Amino acid sequence: MSIVTLYAKTFGTPLLIALLLWPILAAFLTLPILALLYHREHRLRLASTIGSYLSVLYVVGLLTFTQYPMPDEPDRYCAVHHLSPQLNPVEFIQDIATGGVSAVMQLLLNIVLFIPLGFLLMRFLRRSMTHAVVVGFLLSLAIELTQLSGFWGIYPCSYRQFDVDDLLTNTLGALVGYGIAKLCDRRWPPKPVDRAEINHRPGIVHRGVTFAIDMIIVTVGYYPLGIAVVWLFHALAKPLPDGTFQLAGAMVHVDSLNTVVTVLGMVSFLVFELWIPATHRGQTLGGMFTHMSMETRERHGWRRAVFYAIRTVIIGGWFLLTLLQKDMHSGLLVIAVAVFALIFKQMPWDYAPGDARTGHDGISAQSISGSGSGSDGEPDGGQIGDAPQSAPRIAGMTSMSAAAPAPADTVQRQEHQ
Repeated sequence: MSIVTLYAKTFGTPLLIALLLWPILAAFLTLPILALLYHREHRLRLASTIGSYLSVLYVVGLLTFTQYPMPDEPDRYCAVHHLSPQLNPVEFIQDIATGGVSAVMQLLLNIVLFIPLGFLLMRFLRRSMTHAVVVGFLLSLAIELTQLSGFWGIYPCSYRQFDVDDLLTNTLGALVGYGIAKLCDRRWPPKPVDRAEINHRPGIVHRGVTFAIDMIIVTVGYYPLGIAVVWLFHALAKPLPDGTFQLAGAMVHVDSLNTVVTVLGMVSFLVFELWIPATHRGQTLGGMFTHMSMETRERHGWRRAVFYAIRTVIIGGWFLLTLLQKDMHSGLLVIAVAVFALIFKQMPWDYAPGDARTGHDGISAQSISGSGSGSDGEPDGGQIGDAPQSAPRIAGMTSMSAAAPAPADTVQRQEHQ
């Protein structure tokens, strides 16, 4: 049997398992992946998006390649195999002398397996060489310990040998990957990102990711408190034969608990989706993380109040329907808003009137900081999402940029959906 056939037989099944698990895990991790991309780059770039999902495949493949397959008939295997750790760092020399090409291929495979790790750490996460070496070594150590412990006790004995040479070659692979990424940086330099900029023209995907984060925060804000209220009620109230409860001398129906939880949910919603954005330039906590603002136009006074009233009625209404378990009605409202956004490329509340001094694009030229070149709003060639805009002054709050305001005739803003 040739070496190629042997390796194809050995790693064919792990590769197939990785490919089958990849789309499942990628779908599950889509929200954190997109949220981190928006947090780091304020938009979706094609290369970064593809790289992120390939990273999921790499991690799954690394797990399956290094831990699978496990030998059949564990009791019989463990009775005749006693794998002790190999701690001689130059043992690979003897392995090459006795194993020839097969041993060399094994060493090269260990190096190649960790090249993507070093590449990803440098190219996408912008980590240093020290980080690449340390992470490569620690990840390799975790893999070796997992093998030594029989996948932490799942298998009754060590089914693969702990080899210090694997630690060295894996770490070398991470270092090689880092070097390749540095060369790519010279050929294709990464585009700089202004960490202070805020996207006032978010697209549907950006809005959706931010909203999902916000809903998680809102849920965390009220759900544990609601559970505590229910538990405390049952601990203090006395159940009565007719199904009601007596609490502090008053008759309380169990449905009152649902009302309390609903009120807690709406309070949490109003805090995170109304009070916080209204006092932070239109940014919810999710928007602060993904660098976007819901305020697409400069509004003051009653115009700003109308904007938040429309948004609160629509989204707050949906959230209330969800709390009341009116699934059909909340679902129809979601579909209606989604269709509206797809057709008009904006949300309904974006049509609330802006200040009279704003132009046709809704952003006041006098309130935009920067050189006036409009370059901040232009998407780069590899961009698949929306481009952030410089932060205007909203509701009397100063812009995050300290530059002088640009003349009105030099400001060009485009909406990128």
